[in-house]
Amino acid sequence: MTAHTPRILTDAETSLLDAYVAAGNTNAARDAAIAQLKDNGLPTRRVEAFHYTDLRALLKAGYSVASRPTEELAKTVGAQFPRLVTGASVQHFRDGHFFDFGEALPKGATVVAELPEAKPLGGNEDATALINTAFAQDGLTLSIAEGAEIEQTIGLAYAHTGSANTIAAQRFAINAAANSTSTIVYRAVGLEDVQYLSSSVVDLDIADGATVTFTMSIEEGNLAQRLGRLNVSLGNGAKLNLFILNVGGKLVRQEVNFDVVGENVDLNISGVNLIGGESHIDVTSRITHHTPNTNSTETFRNVATGRGRGVFQGQINVRQAAQLTDARMACNTLLLSDDCDFSAKPELEIFADDVQCAHGATVTDLEDSYMFYLMARGISETNARRMLIKAFVAEIVEDLEDKGLAEGLEGRIDTWMEKHV
Repeated sequence: MTAHTPRILTDAETSLLDAYVAAGNTNAARDAAIAQLKDNGLPTRRVEAFHYTDLRALLKAGYSVASRPTEELAKTVGAQFPRLVTGASVQHFRDGHFFDFGEALPKGATVVAELPEAKPLGGNEDATALINTAFAQDGLTLSIAEGAEIEQTIGLAYAHTGSANTIAAQRFAINAAANSTSTIVYRAVGLEDVQYLSSSVVDLDIADGATVTFTMSIEEGNLAQRLGRLNVSLGNGAKLNLFILNVGGKLVRQEVNFDVVGENVDLNISGVNLIGGESHIDVTSRITHHTPNTNSTETFRNVATGRGRGVFQGQINVRQAAQLTDARMACNTLLLSDDCDFSAKPELEIFADDVQCAHGATVTDLEDSYMFYLMARGISETNARRMLIKAFVAEIVEDLEDKGLAEGLEGRIDTWMEKHV
């Protein structure tokens, strides 16, 4: 007879279960998600996808589901964060709840302000999505009409109002119809010195011949914990330009999953992770090429300082049918202190024999000769360091076609450097 020792729940796991019961917002999908979390627990290092981000050890306890803030507070908090893109049409979320501030959408775009249906989930390797399914308070579906060529940027803006120890969760579905063109910016911000848990899932479906430029700017508060996922499906001839900026949060786990299901797809992914203080920022990416004649390029630049810890896990999976795939991945990192750390894990899984695939990772410090050159010309050590760091990451940002957006992102990078460099 074999005795089985019951698994002991951590404080964080118990807190999530208690918060779910206290919220009382149940249905079959939510119940199934919370049951998975209860049975399997949060993922540890033993789960390969979470080997560098042990949620069971890192996630804090004591959370409750955030209530809906007043409209006055929602507007006041939003005003503290200048827009990344002037003239954008923005849909607003505060503490996980949707607020309609009457901003007109461009012609060809429609919004349904209802919580989209959650995607099917697996075991505790899907913890990010399980938590979102269990706790999402609000959401919307954004649809781009077939053939629409939308020049105005559409924004999805989330801000945390400062309610301590709360869970704020939202879910988005974005459907770009065939042969449409659109630019979308998702932004998450929060106040400093407030602990909260932010959860966000975005399902982006890009139909045949559609082109989407999608930017994610994650600027959570310094004590915030964030679990986010972006799921992308691309049809025949679809094109996606994705840029991700991480400049805030105590714990950030951003997952990005791409299913290249159509032929002649062009997928361009780039990002900048700025990791300071005691932040832990993890970007985990998986690109699956299912069909022939597709291209994907992924480039991340990372800067770590203080006691910050960064993670990049990037996997390219080329299925047997995906002949003539051209897929490339690069992860380049600057380590600026003795106490910071960065783990890079680029992977290739190739089951086709007629492909061009490459991946690589580099880690270095600032070049002493470059520092000497700048300081010999009267530039202070601090400013010299900032100039070299800015040059390292600006190459990625400057590739953005929207120069107004690029300037806004560079402003966030400058703000981070003033605080951490």
